[in-house]
Amino acid sequence: MKVLFVVTAFYPEQAIGSIRITKFAKFLQRKGVSVTVISLSPPPWASRDESLYFPGLKEMQWDVIDQSWLFKKVFQKMRIATSGNLPGNAGISKKSSDKTFKVKILASAQFLYTLLKAIDWSICIRKHARSNLSNQNFDFIFASYPSFASPLAGIQLKKLGIGKKLAIDFRDPIIINNTKFSLKKLLQNYILNNADLRSFVSNGVKNQTVKGAILPIDLIAPNGFDSEDEEGFKSNIPKNSSEKILSFVYTGAIYGGKRDLRPFFRAISNVLADSCYELKQLRFEYAGKEGNIFLSQAKEFGMEDNVINHGQISRSDSLLLQQKSDVCLLATWNTKREQGALTGKIFEYFMFKKPVAAIVVGDLDGSEIAQIIRSIGAGFCFEQANSNSYEDFEDWLKKIMNEKFSTGLLQNTYNEKVKNFDIQEVVSLLKIKMEDLTDFKKSL
Repeated sequence: MKVLFVVTAFYPEQAIGSIRITKFAKFLQRKGVSVTVISLSPPPWASRDESLYFPGLKEMQWDVIDQSWLFKKVFQKMRIATSGNLPGNAGISKKSSDKTFKVKILASAQFLYTLLKAIDWSICIRKHARSNLSNQNFDFIFASYPSFASPLAGIQLKKLGIGKKLAIDFRDPIIINNTKFSLKKLLQNYILNNADLRSFVSNGVKNQTVKGAILPIDLIAPNGFDSEDEEGFKSNIPKNSSEKILSFVYTGAIYGGKRDLRPFFRAISNVLADSCYELKQLRFEYAGKEGNIFLSQAKEFGMEDNVINHGQISRSDSLLLQQKSDVCLLATWNTKREQGALTGKIFEYFMFKKPVAAIVVGDLDGSEIAQIIRSIGAGFCFEQANSNSYEDFEDWLKKIMNEKFSTGLLQNTYNEKVKNFDIQEVVSLLKIKMEDLTDFKKSL
């Protein structure tokens, strides 16, 4: 089977989307698929993530295509001048109280810029394919959203006859499916109607994008961990720890405070007030671009002096920080409007079998992330919409404090179901679905 990836997020760009797509390409190739990649040149502000490199890149055709000269000369320079070197909607708060006229204008301008960038790149891809891939006949073209550029380019290549079928991978919905008429909704419908395979990172994302039962062309393909990433850290895993500090770590984005860790700090504060333990026995570490927000949330409960802000670090350093910490923190949301937000970080946490303390804010309980954590014994998930969650969360925190300060470490409580989130298992499902939709096995 031959698969062409036409994607904007890929090695060596340091981005959560790059991890998913690069791992898909790595393990599809490992499973005997002939993989070709067309990716976007990383933007000037992007950081490199060399931990994503794999030797198979040398064996595949891989073309890196930039935006057009005109786009970079005019529109990209204009964006940098007005928004700085920030990706996407970074810095634009999504809180309802911040929906001012100015914010709406900035969000609209960002969307139009993103759409223009997507159209420009898809034109560049079309020109490149006509010159370099016209004699190819791929079984599948693989594209991924977020990024309008990837699916729009994939549709163009399918129309050129370069690929038989088109797979669209949704890591987020473009727009909630019950939203009234809008340009985004038209784009989402256009992309969905052109897809022969629709993969979704979670059931929640699927239900927000398309209502109804899962169709034969649909696949739930969660993010996952690559167990090979753990090899470089095994020698650093302590057999025991005499350090009398319970360390918590949070790595990644907070989305301007939409990921809210205050319920965690509140629960910690309550536990300390009702126990023999002291705040000086705890440490809260953060790695990412929003350390000021993490710090301000801790400050509301007088814990700012116990925060260590590492700032933006490489993925390798982030993994090392997770491995050395006792508990990994996760924050997301689950509302009647937005469900199924599964941050890719949790699957890195699963790789080290670390206890996870997840905080889910919003008006809807029974989140997908809570179900996953419970099913594999990964830790505890606090859900703001569950009235009993605070008390249960505090009980769980008391338990791990007792365990840490009495034994020096926390035991692994994961069960065998964690293997379902090994990225190789996810890619196996993707490969099987592709083969079924192309009758590839019958043609052998």
